[in-house]
This record gives sequence, structure tokens and C-alpha cells, in this order.
Amino acid sequence: MKTCFVISLLFVSFSLYAQRDANPGAKQYYNRIFDNDYVEKKPVFVAGADSLKTFYLSKFSGFDSLVSRAVNKGDTSKYIRVHFEFTIDENGIPYDGEFLYIGSTKYAKSQGDKKIKYFNDLNKYFNNAIKEMIKKMPNWRPALQNNVRVKCSVKDYFQIWLGINPDNSL
Repeated sequence: MKTCFVISLLFVSFSLYAQRDANPGAKQYYNRIFDNDYVEKKPVFVAGADSLKTFYLSKFSGFDSLVSRAVNKGDTSKYIRVHFEFTIDENGIPYDGEFLYIGSTKYAKSQGDKKIKYFNDLNKYFNNAIKEMIKKMPNWRPALQNNVRVKCSVKDYFQIWLGINPDNSL
């Protein structure tokens, strides 16, 4: 009888002192990349949205090719947008930049744009420029899902005006 009591006491004490996961839901998010549109708390560029756009414009090395090709094709009086995506890991470190496409729109705040096909032969060049830009990017505040830091895929773009006197009222 004493032996059964001692054994049951040992089992109870083991379960009391056993290590538990601080966040048991974290295992289900391991090695999973969430889409920025569907994560509970989106990743945040700490310096702010305006600083992020300034960063894009100052660190993108493909402007010369972009502007010269667009001007040579007569694509002026438009906004040219460079679309790309990258991933932000659980620690807020951006990586894995990838060029998507270049589009144009007449209005700065337009939600959609038209893909420009004459840039297709420069996809590899722009992809390398985006990868270099993402490597230089400072850390972000990571995305959260159920208060757990998660990897998050972010699609973004920056735009430049090719023309004179853009209409700022729109």
C-alpha cells in the first residue's frame, strides 16, 4: 500500500514540475508563412509608412533602366509602380525579396494599375535590384497571430511620376 502511495505521489510531483510550453499554440505556427492580409496584427515598419516609401525610393538601384525604358516607349504623364514581395520572419528581419511586375496608372491613389509588358525582358535585373533593396532594409516589428510572432509575406509597391505637373487633387 505504501508503495502504491509513493508511486502515485511521484507521478503527481512529476506532472507538477514538468516543463510546459509557455504558448502551446506556437507550435502550429512554426515554419508557416502567413499572408499580410490575413494575419491578426500586421508587421510594422518602425520608422513609419512615409519613411518606408522613402527607403524604397532611395535603395532601389533599377531607376535608371526603369525611367529610360518608360520614356523611350513614350509612357510619360503616368505613375509607374514597381510591385514586389518579401517575407518578414518572427524576429522582424526582412528577407527573400522578389520582383513581381511593373504597372502604370494615371492617378496616384488609384487602387489598380495596368501591367506594362515591355519590362518583361528585364525581370531578372529588377529581381536582383529588389533582392538588394530588401537586404538593406532595417528590421520591422513582426506580425502576430494569437499573440505569437509569425513569419509574414508582404506585397508592396512604390511609384514614381513620369511627367510634368501631376494632378494632386485626386
